[in-house]
Amino acid sequence: MVTVLGTSMVLFTVIYAEKKGWVDKEKVRVVMQVGMNAGILGSLLYFLYTLSSFLPFL
Repeated sequence: MVTVLGTSMVLFTVIYAEKKGWVDKEKVRVVMQVGMNAGILGSLLYFLYTLSSFLPFL
């Protein structure tokens, strides 16, 4: 729950800063894409790690 709230606060802060003109839209897009890709990769690696505990031959 804390992770979801923290992530949403960061997202809304970035949106607010973009609307105020404090940051460039292209930089925001790149940071968001890198963050999403890192999150997907981390989730996949965690899933494989969890799966390997059930399947000892992995």
